[in-house]
Amino acid sequence: MPQKMSIKIGVERCMHCGHKWIDYSGARDFCYMCGRKNISETLSLSDIRNAIISLRNEDKKYLDKYTKRASVLKQRYKETADLYLNRAKEIYSKIQPIYYQGNVSDRVIEQLIFCFRLFSEVGLNKSSASCAYMIATGYFQRGIEKDIQAIEDLGDLIAARQWFLRLDAKEWEAATNLHIGEKSMATISTDPVLLQTMMQIALWHFYKARNYYFEKKANQLVERIQFDIDQTTKLLASYTRGLSEIEAAKITAAGNEAQGTEIKKGLEILSNSVGYGLETFGEHIEKFGGSLSRSLQGMAGLLSASISQSAYTVGASVGKPSKAIKESIVDMNRMINACVQALPEEVVKSINELGTKVVKGSANKNVLRKVINNEPFKNLTESVVPNAEYAIQNLDKLDQPSANYSESLLDTMIEEGMDSVLTQVGKKELSPV
Repeated sequence: MPQKMSIKIGVERCMHCGHKWIDYSGARDFCYMCGRKNISETLSLSDIRNAIISLRNEDKKYLDKYTKRASVLKQRYKETADLYLNRAKEIYSKIQPIYYQGNVSDRVIEQLIFCFRLFSEVGLNKSSASCAYMIATGYFQRGIEKDIQAIEDLGDLIAARQWFLRLDAKEWEAATNLHIGEKSMATISTDPVLLQTMMQIALWHFYKARNYYFEKKANQLVERIQFDIDQTTKLLASYTRGLSEIEAAKITAAGNEAQGTEIKKGLEILSNSVGYGLETFGEHIEKFGGSLSRSLQGMAGLLSASISQSAYTVGASVGKPSKAIKESIVDMNRMINACVQALPEEVVKSINELGTKVVKGSANKNVLRKVINNEPFKNLTESVVPNAEYAIQNLDKLDQPSANYSESLLDTMIEEGMDSVLTQVGKKELSPV
């Protein structure tokens, strides 16, 4: 996932002119309206929600004890949700046409992720699900169009796999595994170490894809993947053998060079020592041998310490992600799981089945076009703006009584999200009391 996924999103306010906006924390150094740099801290819906929950945990009768504070927090939540919805609708309405033209640049993907997080925070899960599928397929399209020359070039396909994995889109996940295997197998490089690594990556993903299609009894795909596995295994053996021969040649060359150097030094010492007799010659040999021994021991110790330190540094940076990234990953998992559960089963099934169709097709560069032309997917993406507008219109009804809680619909929104509020509003409009 992009680095920005671990950065907080929320409302910031200019302390001079009062202008408000929504962005990543610290993204703006000054107010665009007045140019002043006195900016408030970033306030997210989660911050307000946690403050309200904290009040409730302090006293079960918090409404009696903290009436004024709770009222202010709820009003702030409502105002912030309004800003979230309007900002998400504004961005999405501009990005969707660009996405439909086949543009899946970094800018487009970043804006879709921004919309996804805003919709998820508010609890408009169907809209966030639409953004999530657009993000995943966008990464997938970018990945299959890219020639692989380094491990980093697999980044788009790996990102797509992570999104599909969390969306529980098994068909798309398997298709992505297959393409990662094919792309890794076709790596363009003259570096035997890289080629060996890429073949290992290819085999792992080929096995994952083959196991899935074997369970689905897709025999043609299983045979196709098995052929790729056989070819990749041969390539891996060839690269491993070639790498071993290269390393052996390097060791032999280094050994011959070292041996020649030592013989030369020995002959020079011998020549210089002849005039001083055998005793002096022996002392030189003894001195040289001791120095060489100490030198080799010192270099071995230094090399060992260097490798150990490097391994520790890499392990610390890779194996121990920061607390912010850990929390953001957990939060993203929660958001994606919630948005998938909000979609009708037939819509999810139809979109996920596209994964198998994409694998069976040959025109991989038209993947995005196939997805966009899928009727359920198209209906889902085109419903985002109307849903956001409907949610904005119903913010005025949050003071009405809730069917789920003893308080108002605003309590329902804080606890369960905007989807639950719209469901209750719809029921009341259809069957008024």
